[in-house]
Amino acid sequence: MAGETVIRIAYGLPCLERDDPYVAVAEKAVMPMFVAAIPGNFLVDHLPILKKIPEWIPGTFKHHAKDWKDWALAMLNEPYADAKKIIVRGFPPLLGSFRS
Repeated sequence: MAGETVIRIAYGLPCLERDDPYVAVAEKAVMPMFVAAIPGNFLVDHLPILKKIPEWIPGTFKHHAKDWKDWALAMLNEPYADAKKIIVRGFPPLLGSFRS
């Protein structure tokens, strides 16, 4: 319900009662904050020299951070793009779902 309220206020988009894609993307994007906030969850917390390893190496915190950034951008950009499409089409956003 909180996700629906934010989507409606911020973007003027309707949400599905169950399994809404906007809410699902937001949940996926916010979960890494909880994972990263746990001290010692990554080896780099214990060995700071690991900050210098390249991000393309799988399993590292940099590799995870790249995925997390993509999820956060999707959380922001997908509803924005859909709202923009609706406005360009001339439809009032709250009359129904116009996802394409």
